[in-house]
Amino acid sequence: MKAILIFLAGLLFPITFLFGQSAIQKYAGTAMPYPFIKNLSVLNHDGMIPFYINHLGRHGARFPTSGRALEKVRNVLILAEQEKRLTVKGQELLVTVLRLSEAFEGQWGELSAVGEQEQKGIAERMLLRYPQIFVDSARIKAIASYIPRCISSMDAFLSGMEKQDSSLVIKKSAGKQYNPLLRFFDLNKPYVYYKEKGDWLPIYKAFVHKKISPVPIMKKFLLNPEQYLDKEAEEFVMALFSVAAILPDTSIPLNLEDLFTLDEWHRYWQTQNLRQYMSKSSAPVGKMLPVAIAWPLLSEFIRSAQEVISGKSDYQANFRFAHAETVIPFVSLMGIEKTDVQVCRPDSVSVYWKDYEISPMAANVQWLFYRDRDQRIWVKILLNEEAAALPISTSCFPYYSWEKTRIFFNQRIEMAKKTLSVFNE
Repeated sequence: MKAILIFLAGLLFPITFLFGQSAIQKYAGTAMPYPFIKNLSVLNHDGMIPFYINHLGRHGARFPTSGRALEKVRNVLILAEQEKRLTVKGQELLVTVLRLSEAFEGQWGELSAVGEQEQKGIAERMLLRYPQIFVDSARIKAIASYIPRCISSMDAFLSGMEKQDSSLVIKKSAGKQYNPLLRFFDLNKPYVYYKEKGDWLPIYKAFVHKKISPVPIMKKFLLNPEQYLDKEAEEFVMALFSVAAILPDTSIPLNLEDLFTLDEWHRYWQTQNLRQYMSKSSAPVGKMLPVAIAWPLLSEFIRSAQEVISGKSDYQANFRFAHAETVIPFVSLMGIEKTDVQVCRPDSVSVYWKDYEISPMAANVQWLFYRDRDQRIWVKILLNEEAAALPISTSCFPYYSWEKTRIFFNQRIEMAKKTLSVFNE
């Protein structure tokens, strides 16, 4: 493996990334490494004392979940090489792809070194920002999806906490028993059908065809690319985009961003952003089904918070580690930062809804609970460690009355249940 990485580092492609974000950043969409957090300051309102954190985190940066995209690119390039139809850049790309196939082997879907550092960083900042919560051997409960990268993310996160405070009392577990909370997208049959065969798919495919011009891109690597069928050319280019987009997540010191122009990257991101929006969020075509399925998790957030507030639980923090398919519907169901916006025109989605703002790698939602001088309960909602607005009134943003917030969230749950009842008829 070490030899492979040394070889990759020596390739002619520009290396602007090493254990951090690349220049494409947001155009990688949900594959974007977690954004850098520089400001550690916490502006607490006078008299507001934090006492509890409720948290949902996506797994950190990872290797590709499968080799399908890389195989698609490799097969096209190998055939072109055999037929002597590769340009110089095409020959370089083939060498790179072959080496990547070897480097990725046995690591498909696994958490990378980048992902580990993302989780540790979030945890360490949490302890630095809210030391009042983590005192006197604070009790913490953490759960994770059964998927290995989620378990590894939980372990990295907790190790970051323990590095700062070895006195923490941590209870952790993972497994399929948490699927109703963390993988609800696998359990709802109407949603599974929608995801795989829903009316959004023709819209998405037409948008890809509109936005992606394969031939100009293929000309960089292949002679006579016009000979490919439209579908074949489109599949090759989209696969190549996905490989380049995921590379900054893998810990491999190689950057393929210069394979494409910024405009080409932007167009690719628009297609993937639309896919995320229609399949996981509030697109009109989905009739709120992709959002409604998250109600058990929202209900559990409320329940666990209430147990702490009422004294039935002595946990100072609850942590959960799951997937983008968990985070995006959950955030949209809460309606924070207008993430439940409904946009009809595909071309307009990228103006009003941006996947990288909601669910980059290691995305997280934090509910911070406070008591004021009069012992009233307030909550502050953080999305990726930044204060987020709810569609309800408050006298002291970013704090919201917990009672008012709980009523609002319960209304959202009832809306979700009604939505699902229609699909289950």
